Amino acid sequence: MELAKRDTAAAPGPFPRAASSAWALSAAVALVLLGWTAAQGTRLAATLSVTRDEPGHLSAGLSSWRNGDYRQSTANLFFAQKWAAWPLYREGVTPPDAALQREVQWNPLLIGEVLLFSGPSDPREILAPARRMTLCLCLLTGVLVWGWAAWLAGPWAAALALLLYATSPVVLASGVLVTTDTAAAFWYLAALASYAWLLRRPSAPPAALAGLCSGMMLLTKFSFVAWMFGILLLLGWHLWRRRGTAGVPALLGWHALAGAVAWVTVWGFFGWEFRPGGFTYLSQVPPTRIGHAVALLGRWHALPEPYLREVLSFGDVIKPRPAYLLGRFRSGGSWDYFPIAFLAKSTVAMLLALGAWAFCRRARPAGARPPPDVSPLVAGALAYAVIALFTPLNIGVRHILPVFLLAAVAGGVALARAAELGRTPRVLVAGIALLAAGEGFSARRQPLAWFNAIAGGPMSGFRIMVDSSLEWGGDLPGLIAWEKDLRATDRATPLFVCLLGPPGHEHFGLHATNMEWAFENGRVRAGYFVFGATRLEGGPTDLYGEWTDQLRRIWNAEGASAWRGPLAHAVAQLAVARLAASCRGMQPTERIGPVYFVYRLDEGALGRALGRDDARVSREGRPRPAPAALASLQP
Repeated sequence: MELAKRDTAAAPGPFPRAASSAWALSAAVALVLLGWTAAQGTRLAATLSVTRDEPGHLSAGLSSWRNGDYRQSTANLFFAQKWAAWPLYREGVTPPDAALQREVQWNPLLIGEVLLFSGPSDPREILAPARRMTLCLCLLTGVLVWGWAAWLAGPWAAALALLLYATSPVVLASGVLVTTDTAAAFWYLAALASYAWLLRRPSAPPAALAGLCSGMMLLTKFSFVAWMFGILLLLGWHLWRRRGTAGVPALLGWHALAGAVAWVTVWGFFGWEFRPGGFTYLSQVPPTRIGHAVALLGRWHALPEPYLREVLSFGDVIKPRPAYLLGRFRSGGSWDYFPIAFLAKSTVAMLLALGAWAFCRRARPAGARPPPDVSPLVAGALAYAVIALFTPLNIGVRHILPVFLLAAVAGGVALARAAELGRTPRVLVAGIALLAAGEGFSARRQPLAWFNAIAGGPMSGFRIMVDSSLEWGGDLPGLIAWEKDLRATDRATPLFVCLLGPPGHEHFGLHATNMEWAFENGRVRAGYFVFGATRLEGGPTDLYGEWTDQLRRIWNAEGASAWRGPLAHAVAQLAVARLAASCRGMQPTERIGPVYFVYRLDEGALGRALGRDDARVSREGRPRPAPAALASLQP
């Protein structure tokens, strides 16, 4: 308590009092920017086709409301799913039949696909209300960005920070999908800001708020690991700066209160039931350190059992998987994936805004106001960046969404401070603001596929990253429009597709045949072959990566002479991978936006693409082990 009083008496305000007109103008700018985000997000929510993970998240959330249990596990915790599914629950939407759910062992992805694709309705009509719930969180996050920047450096910093936030394509792309990314970013920012308040003014209100936001962070996504690392960095910095002062016992007490509120928040979310719905969530616990810890917590009933079950799934979330970067797939990803993702997917305006700190850090004149305390921003971003560098989950820039939020706040503060240095800096700041607006406007239709000009723009993005950094299954409207134009002049030539996303393209009006099914049924013939960028670079899921010597030998032995007839499932997958490998060496007949590559192959070209492959070395220059799915096919 003594420390709190001392801080209150000594700490100067974060910025000089601004005129009321400046605040009014900043608030007006904020309303315009949030309104623009809401309008664009609402349009995207109604037009984007279903992306890869949305069915599972939606199904798990709806099941939680309807059944009062948490049997459907997505390994992404719970809050975002229940939040998104709330309007569907209120509208009376019911999950698929319970017998079907048991048959597929409560797999949320399969159940979600049945929920969206089994009825006569357009799947987007079911999904749109849930997407708008995510959009609400996106708008609330914008308010947090505005408020934090306003506290640090005043109304102009707030307006500039929100401009950087609202014009970020990564923010808009994540802000309209039924996933956990936007919700996790919101609670990450809220928990970090409230904890910074607790350190600055140790007392009951900030402790309770920090506990509440921390509890919600714990219920939203496993990025709470990065958040915990961040608060440890921030606490260490705070204690070092105030070394030798009294008040540490009181600070410990307020931390205990925050921890208690977080614990109550988690239990309250589950209705204070150890096994919601009476379902057993932990049938067996793996003999690992985490498993032993979970078993102990379960025996003590320290946390609800579905939450403990999700903790066990964390190992599966971060397990190595193929990741594509700069033209190559690597198992387990690479340390430079997210740094490159941030540089390629940030607007140039945001990068310039962050660069403005180099000019703002020069020596202050005597009597000038102290610089804003950006240590919470630095600690939060540094912690998230460190965790991201070592994670093998390199499949999408969305996994570092909180870093973009923190960068928007820091960039807005930097631009506001730079504008104080004179007339020329103010002109440059205005130019950066106009650039941000232009980049945001250019990315509004396909924000997920957007890459900045430094990276070559959206049409070159596939050379850098694929998967949910470029596409996720939501771009079918563009492909459908192309197919409609094609059929106006060519009604007979078949169309085959290999796309990233859930099955069900026919529900959106795309008259095409899945390539893998066509190979299994022996119906592949000359026609149009359309690959999504991810599938073109990697083929089917089990065959991500380069066309290697090992795959080449298997194809020569099992598929090169048999592809004109029906193929076994594993060989059909290999056939798609073989065709993708051949098409990578061809010039596409046509490009449909940043995502889709069209190849018009006649019988001769198709025979050459799928015949024997006698190349001696792979593009990587070394063989790799065959995928498990093809182990039985090895000669």
